[in-house]
Amino acid sequence: MRIVPRRWNAEVMAMVAVLVVVGAELLVLVLATPGQRPVISGVLLGSAAAVLVVFGEVWHVLRRRHRRGGHPRGPGREGETWFSAEALEGFPADGIRQWLVGPDAPDPNRFHAAWVLATHGRDARWIVQHLDLPDEAVRLLVEAARQREGVG
Repeated sequence: MRIVPRRWNAEVMAMVAVLVVVGAELLVLVLATPGQRPVISGVLLGSAAAVLVVFGEVWHVLRRRHRRGGHPRGPGREGETWFSAEALEGFPADGIRQWLVGPDAPDPNRFHAAWVLATHGRDARWIVQHLDLPDEAVRLLVEAARQREGVG
């Protein structure tokens, strides 16, 4: 069991780096002569502002990517759509039939949507979380989609 999520590791390392840089800046300011301190302070302040802007942009991009669940592939060729008739080729209908039976069975269209998302790069965890489908069924769909991509 991990106590700290993986994404916090980069944030902790960035905070440690900031603290080290701040310490170095203070040491430079203490060792500088009084006449050099305003120039050195200006340079350090400008550098810190630039680093803050770059760090903020990187953090923003990584958070957006994390929220989306990675990089799903978009339609390949021009005119090809995600929800076309060809999109269901290879759909493992026999494999998911057991989850379509019963009074609380999910709508078959959710399984079709899960299939299309799996063929376009979404992972099983993301699909389960967003479509509220059984984990085993989604894993079956994702594995079949991977096999389809390996063949096609």
